[in-house]
Amino acid sequence: IILPCFVDCHTHIDKGHIWPRKPNPDGTFMGALNAAGADRVARWSAEDLARRMDFSLRCAYAHGTRALRTHIDSVAPQEEISWPVFETMREAWRGRIELQGACLLGIEGVRDKKWFDRLAKRVAAAKGVLGVVTYMAPDLEELLDHVFAQAIKHGLDLDFHADETDDISAISLKKIAEAALWNGFEGKILVGHCCSLARQPDLDVLDTLDKVAKAGLAVVSLPMCNLYLQDRRGDQTTPRWRGVTLLHEMKARGIPVAVASDNTRDPFYAYGDLDMLEVYRMATRILHLDHPVADWPQAV
Repeated sequence: IILPCFVDCHTHIDKGHIWPRKPNPDGTFMGALNAAGADRVARWSAEDLARRMDFSLRCAYAHGTRALRTHIDSVAPQEEISWPVFETMREAWRGRIELQGACLLGIEGVRDKKWFDRLAKRVAAAKGVLGVVTYMAPDLEELLDHVFAQAIKHGLDLDFHADETDDISAISLKKIAEAALWNGFEGKILVGHCCSLARQPDLDVLDTLDKVAKAGLAVVSLPMCNLYLQDRRGDQTTPRWRGVTLLHEMKARGIPVAVASDNTRDPFYAYGDLDMLEVYRMATRILHLDHPVADWPQAV
């Protein structure tokens, strides 16, 4: 089998490989969030980031990846440390892996508009992508409008983490599509996770997918990380679902779809090696990307 080099469009190499010093205590999403946040505050110096990011890129390169987008935790004051390190790594790896950075912060951070505007300007200076994690905040629509306004102002593409939960009331994917339409956004938008969509009633799903297709969004599923975290139970019972979004239904509607590595050996995913062939192999089993295989290899 001969494949072209891989594009890993959703990673977190700033978090990578901290598991030995800061594991997830219970395997849950909140356990991961708290552990990674504590490690960031305590240890993410420029030297620490550079060492781990370089190791991550050596792993990805060894496994055949040619282009990689990494999310960069940009909660103040971390953005002042991490973005210069990212720019150094991008230059050091030029010609081997094409690197692109996307800022990462919770949507609530957008409420500090002056700070978020400065962050958007910093991301633009780094030729990056504007990214946030969306939750069902009461002012979500207003916050999304400001995100889109900054993206338009600075000519930035967008990348969202959305609905990484089994809560069927989490519909931020639909809200992102609606915001793209009413803001007339012409850039590229990638949305990751979208787990809750697989739990929602069929009519709600159809409405969301109609809007996603109309808005021109692309969706990336992170099958290994979602399988690891979603439906994790603390009562010694077995998970009831695989955690992944509706990739087949999206593809059938012409929505561009992909699969990617996400986290590697950190509190969000204890395993992995930024090996996109492994990602595709696992995606085939988790998402049933076979019978027929068809053109699913294009998802990596």
